[in-house]
Amino acid sequence: MYEGGERMAVFLRVDINIISIILLGLVFLIAFKRLDKSNVLNRVYLSTVLIVMFQLFVETMTCIINGRSESWVVPMSLFFHFLLFASAPILTYAWYILIFNLVSSAEPRSFTVKSLVFIPVLVNIVFVLISIPFGLVCSLDASNLYVREKFFFVPLIFTYGYLVFGIIRIFKARKTIISEEFYLLIVFSMLPILGGLFQGIFYGTLLMWSSAAFALIFVFIYLQERMIHLDGLTGAWTRKSFDFFMKKKLSQSTVEPFSGVYFDINNLKKINDEFGHIEGDFALKQTVAHIKGLMGQGDIVARLGGDEFVIIIHHADEVRLTNMVNDIKLALSVYNDNSEKGYQLACSYGYGIFSEDFKSIEQFLSYIDHKMYANKR
Repeated sequence: MYEGGERMAVFLRVDINIISIILLGLVFLIAFKRLDKSNVLNRVYLSTVLIVMFQLFVETMTCIINGRSESWVVPMSLFFHFLLFASAPILTYAWYILIFNLVSSAEPRSFTVKSLVFIPVLVNIVFVLISIPFGLVCSLDASNLYVREKFFFVPLIFTYGYLVFGIIRIFKARKTIISEEFYLLIVFSMLPILGGLFQGIFYGTLLMWSSAAFALIFVFIYLQERMIHLDGLTGAWTRKSFDFFMKKKLSQSTVEPFSGVYFDINNLKKINDEFGHIEGDFALKQTVAHIKGLMGQGDIVARLGGDEFVIIIHHADEVRLTNMVNDIKLALSVYNDNSEKGYQLACSYGYGIFSEDFKSIEQFLSYIDHKMYANKR
């Protein structure tokens, strides 16, 4: 049994985990009430929170019973360490899926692809299950104290692999993410990595899962902000966010030159009528996803209403502007050639360069909107 001083030492070691569990539990309750649970991104987030709380609980239990002399400690400690090492990649897999859904507005991955991505989790569970009886990953010494063994690194490879691939995914999607969101996502992903590195270097510290917990608290704040300024269907900016952004941009003493592309999706009503609104929503998401993939760093796309959107591009080069519109047309054409859908994705465009001749952003939007309708004829 622990003496008073030992109890305090154990508590001081696990207090960060206890605080993290309490905070994350409160965040989960708030998120469960506020977030739209029909949205796959929100469901993945809630699942990730539960997994982190489970990891924090298991890690806390391993610390509490570490070094105790009772007869039940050995099997219980081995059981908790099995859970800890076996479930760690499940968490980072969930984290990777969360990142994937945060940065991707395209069609969800197929069941086959998701299953392949999950294979390392299963391999790790089998490896840990086999290794625990032989003390390959960890063991208990004569005093029932936890000891790392020579294959301790194997579960870490599976665990950190998903985190690294999540960061790679963020960099691959960099063109489709506004710069503020890009840096936030990098910070979210780096927190558990840095926490895990410190925990690995300074034996006895508990930082990986607690840092993941704090990262998830920031992710919740991000999701709340995302609900406010991003269109829930397409991931484009809302009209309100766009108006605020442009008002702030045009109020600066020196307005950096920019261009705009006004576009709407052709025959969307026909797609809705013939194939259903779910397919119409899919057409909207696919169109915006392809356009975001062609946008430069700092460019934005906003949904102004219905099927009408605007792209704000941070340059005033007419040739580059025309080339971008042609690139969008080509990207949608390639998609149509490879699509098995019974309809074609196409847009009508009006575009131009903002200048001092325009008295307001509304006048500029009206100008490129009229050009779009002229091109429809």
